[in-house]
Amino acid sequence: MFSQWWVSDMWPSKLARTLHTPSVAATATLGSTHAAALLRPDARLALSRLSAGQLATAWAVYRCCGSAGLVRAAPGLLQGLEQARLGWLSGAVVRRTFFAWFCAGETEREIVQTMRRLQGAGIGAILDYSVEADLGSGNDTRAQANVRADALAKEYLHSVQMAAQGRGAFVAVKVTGLADPGVLFRVSDGSADADDMADFERLLARARAVVQAAEARGVRVMIDAEHSYFQAAIDRVAAVLQREANTSRAVVFNTYQMYRVDALQRMRDDYAQARREGWRFAAKLVRGAYMELERERAAELSQPSPIHATLSDTHAAYDAATAFLVDEMAGQPSLQPELFVATHNNASIERVLQQLQGLGFDAGGAVMFGQLLGMQDATSYALAQMGAQVYKYVPYGPLHEVMPYLVRRAQENSAVASAIRAEATHAATELRRRVSERLLPRKPAPAV
Repeated sequence: MFSQWWVSDMWPSKLARTLHTPSVAATATLGSTHAAALLRPDARLALSRLSAGQLATAWAVYRCCGSAGLVRAAPGLLQGLEQARLGWLSGAVVRRTFFAWFCAGETEREIVQTMRRLQGAGIGAILDYSVEADLGSGNDTRAQANVRADALAKEYLHSVQMAAQGRGAFVAVKVTGLADPGVLFRVSDGSADADDMADFERLLARARAVVQAAEARGVRVMIDAEHSYFQAAIDRVAAVLQREANTSRAVVFNTYQMYRVDALQRMRDDYAQARREGWRFAAKLVRGAYMELERERAAELSQPSPIHATLSDTHAAYDAATAFLVDEMAGQPSLQPELFVATHNNASIERVLQQLQGLGFDAGGAVMFGQLLGMQDATSYALAQMGAQVYKYVPYGPLHEVMPYLVRRAQENSAVASAIRAEATHAATELRRRVSERLLPRKPAPAV
């Protein structure tokens, strides 16, 4: 499962070529196209904080991501090395490159150092223990699945303890890790039996313990969106937790993947429920992370795809959702919704900033923004410099557990080759600048 962004703003080129008129209302496009840009990313601002070694790592990672053939071959190559008992070799390479760039580390010391480094630049952290679960990912008995879920709940409590060492930090929670994924599948499709519902109650108890610990320490919780066949149960968990914790301030955020055809209406319905019941609605909006899997599964089952047919439809849905919630923030005197704009798409960020400005909001307090660690740093640092609340999604965990996450990062970057080439160029340019300054130091100005 991937931390959604989180954000697949990227779309396979073969699909992008099929773009047609968006089916979602075009009213999501806000502001004059002639308005002065508020967001002004500057790669040098982010790169200037990196060591030469970090710049070299960034350059190497982006160059690898820019090779579509290498990225396509990576899963098979890693598996082949593992079967040849050379996993130690691939592990050593990945640890010094992709893991070093996209993850905070494995130990508490490494993770807290990463948080504090970001905090020094005015950027918050969302800690994400990047361990995944899906249907068929294990052969646990019901009892074994509960033991495993208890262990992950303890790790989330540890994540809360680490996040509390930062300022205003979040902890990301993947609900599928808190029970056998099969339980969530059956709860979602309505086929759960009494044993499943008992396990679902255990899941809720684990999630409540994490939220209560977070609230006591001033940490907030993000419930990650996952595969569509789990999402009904995940939304149910999120609603229970928000109803209990979001009475005055937003402690729990639910995540909406706007590439799903039903996402905009589901978000509106959930917001209406929060208004009726008197709790604060809090949403993280992403484009989505499981597009190819969702499409393949729908085709195998001869079902309609849950994903928008085109990238333009997804963009329109995303922008419609942000516009709706910002308008509601302006129109509600109490229990205003809270919005976290999780995207690497600068056009979407600019639209939100323009809308906030038009409604008289201070960009530093009304909405939160976020990007993945190691991606779109120029945007993150530019937002921090203008006083906005901006966060980095900070994955951590044992290397073998986060490997699927790292493969997806490479695949996601490969889908936007021109942007990745630009990132590599920026890193190389900064390295050359430093080398030239070291070899050719500036002459002191003549005395006057």
